[in-house]
Amino acid sequence: MQAIEFETQLKDGVIQLPLSYQHWQEGQQVKVIVLADENPVSLDAPTNKNINRHAGKITLSQDPLAFQEGIRDEWS
Repeated sequence: MQAIEFETQLKDGVIQLPLSYQHWQEGQQVKVIVLADENPVSLDAPTNKNINRHAGKITLSQDPLAFQEGIRDEWS
């Protein structure tokens, strides 16, 4: 028997396979074993705060679009 291992999140009782495994053993019967962390991190945990808390904390020396155009021009 072959085995693969990956981590994912359940959504509405569905396990999403990574793209690299979506056709692995297609059409074959497989055995699924689900393991869950005993102390899962909640999506509401302080470590998963909204990214907007960083808004306005970085001061830029150049317009971001001008910078992007400049680095693109150096490759042409």
